[in-house]
Amino acid sequence: MTVPFLKKFRTRFVDRPLPNAVFELAPGRLCGIRVSARGRPARKRFILPLETGALGPSFDRPNVISAGSVKRVIEEGMKVLGLGGGTISLIIPETCVRIFILTVDSVPSGPGERDAFVRWRVGKLMPLLPEDLRLDYDFSAGPGPRKIIVAAAREAIIREYEDLFQSSGMKVGTVTIPSLSLVNFLDGGPDTNTILLNIEADNLSFLAVTDSGWTLYRQKGVGLDLPAEEKADLVVNEVENTVHFLEDKERMKVERVRVRSESWEEGPLVVARLAESLALPADMIDYPAPEEWDLREKAILAPLVGQIS
Repeated sequence: MTVPFLKKFRTRFVDRPLPNAVFELAPGRLCGIRVSARGRPARKRFILPLETGALGPSFDRPNVISAGSVKRVIEEGMKVLGLGGGTISLIIPETCVRIFILTVDSVPSGPGERDAFVRWRVGKLMPLLPEDLRLDYDFSAGPGPRKIIVAAAREAIIREYEDLFQSSGMKVGTVTIPSLSLVNFLDGGPDTNTILLNIEADNLSFLAVTDSGWTLYRQKGVGLDLPAEEKADLVVNEVENTVHFLEDKERMKVERVRVRSESWEEGPLVVARLAESLALPADMIDYPAPEEWDLREKAILAPLVGQIS
């Protein structure tokens, strides 16, 4: 079974029916939004805590440690949304999936040949591929050398997450991760060489994109107890390293940094530090939301809204 992690770059669900709801499972919490008609903001939402240790995100180890406690929170969230079933989009932790960006001179024409080619290229970066490894990928547009963005995950891990929701009467359609969902907030324009920076409680992710597609993906773990000032210093240092790498190795001049932080207090601090350190335009990802949503909710729910934007 191929798990559909990736949406086509900036397709904004043009060719796909909207889900009934979007859920995100993360260490320590479950959140969800009820999807309204296309073009209208979601209003019903929830952010609920998970029992400590109930979820242990990992690429190759079991993730759901306490299925019963997680299912109870899922069912509580369904009641808040007024949801009895239907199809959902699901966002799982960043660390469950490995992202590769490959450069190729040409792309095989047939689907089967493409699948084999992508698996072969991933195998050169990831020896001893797991038997249940599932890949989804997309190609950049344009002539000349092409970029391939590949999402790799263990089917056993994905099924853990799917089973939680299917046992509560919901069908899981799209499965993705926060950084890929946030891509839908990138609006192009004159500053198209962008680093999308996603700051989670325990990890950072960097996705560099140009007007024709993607250039780089990086992920870095951070300590949960790191003070805000030290975390901001770490983030700025990592962005600076990424900018220099892109300039030196990829010949990409970064023109903008878009920032999303799950902690609404940390984001503006990082943006201010980036402006001081790199003299690059940096801003927070923002989006229209109902007036009753506070800043904390907007920060946490941004990847969910990205799925329907």
